[in-house]
Amino acid sequence: MLNRIMERLRAWGPWVLWPWALLLLGLLSYRAFPSLPLRLCIWLGLVVLLWRGLLWSWRKLVFKVSRRVWTIIVLLSVLPVVALHVFFLSLGYFTLGGQVSRSVQGSLAGLRTALTKASAVPDDTAALQQLSLLGDAWVSRVDALPSGVKPDFVDIVQDINPSTGKPAVMLRAVKPEGARYRLLTLGLDGLTGQSGNLWGGRTQFRLDWDREDSGVEKGMVRVQKGGQEVKVPMGGVQALAWSTGAPLEGSGFFRPFPLPGVSLQATDWATGKGMIFTLTPETSIPTLFAGYGIGDGEKGNVGVQAIYAMAAIALLLLVMAIAQIAAMILGLRLAWSLGGSVDDLHRSVGRLAQGDFSARVRPRSRDQVGVLARNFNDMAVQLEASQFEREKRLSLEEELRIAREVQMRLLPDLATLDLPARVEATLLPAQEVAGDYYDLFRLEDGRLAFLVVDVSGKGTSAAFYAAEVKGMISALDKARHGATEVAARINDLWTKGHRRQVFLTMVYGTFDPATGRFELARCGHPEPLLRHGDGRVELLRSNGLGIGLSAARFREKLEARTGTLEKGDALIICTDGLTEAMDADGRLYGLERLQALLQGTQDDDLRGAILADVTAFAESSGLQDDLTLLIIRS
Repeated sequence: MLNRIMERLRAWGPWVLWPWALLLLGLLSYRAFPSLPLRLCIWLGLVVLLWRGLLWSWRKLVFKVSRRVWTIIVLLSVLPVVALHVFFLSLGYFTLGGQVSRSVQGSLAGLRTALTKASAVPDDTAALQQLSLLGDAWVSRVDALPSGVKPDFVDIVQDINPSTGKPAVMLRAVKPEGARYRLLTLGLDGLTGQSGNLWGGRTQFRLDWDREDSGVEKGMVRVQKGGQEVKVPMGGVQALAWSTGAPLEGSGFFRPFPLPGVSLQATDWATGKGMIFTLTPETSIPTLFAGYGIGDGEKGNVGVQAIYAMAAIALLLLVMAIAQIAAMILGLRLAWSLGGSVDDLHRSVGRLAQGDFSARVRPRSRDQVGVLARNFNDMAVQLEASQFEREKRLSLEEELRIAREVQMRLLPDLATLDLPARVEATLLPAQEVAGDYYDLFRLEDGRLAFLVVDVSGKGTSAAFYAAEVKGMISALDKARHGATEVAARINDLWTKGHRRQVFLTMVYGTFDPATGRFELARCGHPEPLLRHGDGRVELLRSNGLGIGLSAARFREKLEARTGTLEKGDALIICTDGLTEAMDADGRLYGLERLQALLQGTQDDDLRGAILADVTAFAESSGLQDDLTLLIIRS
């Protein structure tokens, strides 16, 4: 086992193992020497391994079809949920910012109203008495107002605070007094006093020069540097910045975050130029919900109806979350099942295309894809069976081809026999092998023995029976016995070894080329034809039963037919495959057509003329039975 593991590790190589080694080294070392580099090693190893796992899943587990389905699921489910979360979070954020702005604007409006009323009081002490609860206030008088400041001015200004001697932001109201102006100033400490309770955290203040009203040149602003007034680019020029309140604590989800800032118009009292006064509050999730409490005492400030409403909302959110998770799980399961089924079909079709008909697909569902998988399996079974049948048929055809070659070799080779007479013979099988057979034997006395056999039926069984006849006729003494005796002996041998249903027709005879005399016995076979040299055609009729039809009556029914072939005569013996050849209309070739052909032709090539005529007659339908033709000339 250890050797197998080591072989696998060596096969993987350094490129595969280095993230694991980095992760293991970081984990082992970080326990003893915690440091940032070791922590980076751990994170780097984890990121690389996670990336490799995702790539492996994408290539091996997430099928091509599933990738598309998963993408659709993400687009239809995850993205809408994310969009809704972003929408409602943004809505809550900006709604809270709007409430903050409304609260600040309300506080500022209250301070401005109080300052306006106090400015209308002629007595300085009484005016300051009205503002005493709102913050620090003081009265001053000037002979002239800054450029752009009107006599009824009531707004936020930047000026030097007399108590600190430093620039500050304050609310000021101008009241004309003859040739002079009374300035009633109120500090902005109360601007966020009550409003700060809304956000509960620190408040950042910032005073910036107004970009549109900041200097004599566009894009420039005057500022004091080293006791002198200089012009600088106004972009990013900050006049004042400070904060009030204690910073909030928290991290992660409970970390403090800024709310949308509130911007107010202000005026620089020294130059009369416009400025922007920005107030940015900070808050956190625990601070926003600190006012809610359930129970006794100060925390028990939530009503029963509010509790019911919160419980209903929480339950609704829980149900929606469960439904969303269930939908995601079902969608991913559907993507996995569909992708796996299609991938199985893809691989199995590829195997099928390469000739592997044992390929099967495991149905993963009962939908159309599952039905397709089962239909594929049925098709594969049928193709496998067809392949088996094809191989079996090819094997049988090969065996029949060999049998045909063997059968053709059993036929006599007329070119090598050196026959004493002119003989022509042809055998045309209707199938691969034939149930017809012909043979020729040279006898010791110079005669020529001939045989034409037609076994009942066609195909391989008839071919075997025809070959059996060759063995029988070869074993008989054909020189001592006449034609009828040879036929009778063949019938005796046949009836002893075969049932009556298996029979054959036969013509056996001898021909003496010296005298032209012939003798033949016809055993149920079509009548031989004698064509004389002058064109006359004679049917050589004689009685005789087929071989195998009767053992007792065969001899008494059998008779011989003799004759003499003169010069130019021809003895024609054929099987019924010639006369019973059919055309496309089902009409038989017939003995009469053959006789007419023999009478009308003057061609010495009788065999060629006969075969050409019968082939043209049965061209569209082909041969229905084996055809054998034997012609003997003197």
